[in-house]
Amino acid sequence: MASGFYGGYNMGDEAVFSGLLTLLHAGDRPIDLTILSSDPAFTTRTYGLRALDRSLLRDAVRRAVALRQSDALVFGGGGLLQDVSGRRGIRGTLGRTLSLSHWALRSGVPLVFWGIGVGPLRYTSLPQVAEVLSRAKVLAVRDGASHDLVRRMGIESDVLPDLAWALDLPLCPDGQQLGVCLRRWPGLDLPSVARGLHAVHGWFPGPIVFLPFERQDLEVGRDLQDLLGAEAVDVPQDLPTLPETIERYKSCGAVVAMRLHAGLLAAAQGIPSCGVAYDPKVSELHRSFGADGIYLPVPRAGEAPQLLLKTMHDRPGWGERLRRHAQEQRELAFQGAERIMAALQPRGAPADPHA
Repeated sequence: MASGFYGGYNMGDEAVFSGLLTLLHAGDRPIDLTILSSDPAFTTRTYGLRALDRSLLRDAVRRAVALRQSDALVFGGGGLLQDVSGRRGIRGTLGRTLSLSHWALRSGVPLVFWGIGVGPLRYTSLPQVAEVLSRAKVLAVRDGASHDLVRRMGIESDVLPDLAWALDLPLCPDGQQLGVCLRRWPGLDLPSVARGLHAVHGWFPGPIVFLPFERQDLEVGRDLQDLLGAEAVDVPQDLPTLPETIERYKSCGAVVAMRLHAGLLAAAQGIPSCGVAYDPKVSELHRSFGADGIYLPVPRAGEAPQLLLKTMHDRPGWGERLRRHAQEQRELAFQGAERIMAALQPRGAPADPHA
């Protein structure tokens, strides 16, 4: 059984889920999966997999039966262990993750945390998270900040790449337009961003390619249209699917990436990006690019277009270095998957002495 932010409401989380499926099925490994999803019909229709509602109330009986029949409960990627965004309490992300974890432990089902982000966490949440993580069969976080936080809890973890790095995406060396992914956030000065975009419009041909990762991002794109003109910003009518989102990157030569996976998908396709760090995970990602990592705090987002303009003077070099980084991350993701799968055994099967 696998659980995460699946269900088609966030394309970053769909990228994570697609990466998880790629890793699980590597080498034609036979896997019988049940998915806990925010929209089971979407998940079944898109991936052809059995899916149940991941909320605590819906599908409760069928979820309990499926969980007891599972060899592991895999929390596959995403910021599942944080309590600073989204709904709080038992129906929030952290509450659901902890409740499902306790349910699995009571049923004797091993817990696997794979490629997840841990934190930010308020002090009151730390003991509950630490208690669950200390009982996990596998604990693999996606970045150094998560690893350090878990270590401060007295728990060791592996660091593996974000699951979305497992996707094999095409290199996009010929894009010329400027891609922009923005979300609502305190301190985001959209008029300042619009002025920054206008200042470089002569260097990036064609309209700005707006890259929404959630449906609410579309409102930000339309606000940019109001500021710059409808023809200056290409905003889709509705939230694109993951394949459609990836397709929109093909025309981009650089990307302003406020969402984590907007920057990751850009790098995976050899496209430079400037992160707008509304969360430490965004700056952590861009720091991982080494000398090519560019990011700004939210109030300075308007400076991002000018910074990206500098990358266009060595676009092939940037693209090649980012693509090499992406390939390294992909290889590490597959190596980590082999170790995780070797550590898991069907319940009741004899342990592998070599695992």
